Amino acid sequence: METQLAHIAHLSTGIYAQPDIIADTLYLQANHFSRSGAFDTSIEPQIKLTNKYEKHLLENADILFAAKGMNNFGVVYHNSIGKAVASSSFIIVRIMDKYQQQILPEYLAWFINNSKEIKIFHKQKATTTIPSISISQLSDLEIAVPSLSKQKLVVDIQQLRDRESDAVRKLESLKDQLTQQTLLKAIKK
Repeated sequence: METQLAHIAHLSTGIYAQPDIIADTLYLQANHFSRSGAFDTSIEPQIKLTNKYEKHLLENADILFAAKGMNNFGVVYHNSIGKAVASSSFIIVRIMDKYQQQILPEYLAWFINNSKEIKIFHKQKATTTIPSISISQLSDLEIAVPSLSKQKLVVDIQQLRDRESDAVRKLESLKDQLTQQTLLKAIKK
């Protein structure tokens, strides 16, 4: 099945908020996530949950699409990181109830991240100061929706690839440290 994103999900923008001295809610920004979508767990709450923000609370399995800037990506929000609202740099993609049993949020985020259309939108906006992708552009994105088993396979393979990339980066860092230590020891002899 292929369909436009707007037919299977509700899209909305994040909000602009100022940090509060007494805070109990995360205010998610693009720089709180790694390239592979991992959340930086050292982030502290920045805003106080009030009626103003309550209607903007993220729900488990919402997809946050970083629509502004040079690095566009989608990540799945899990409420295990804490209650949160998304900053205005994000478009929030919430799979409609009737499709939640047919589409894995992790697959949808992966598909958006690997969409040629997103890359084309990005190139078209490259001449502006801060490129951004609009809700209407994202809404029109054609989504391929295979069986759940194929979606799960895609997600599993991507997660393994992300783990491999992280391990390679850590290995390279350790090799660099070892080389530096060896060189320092060599010059002290």
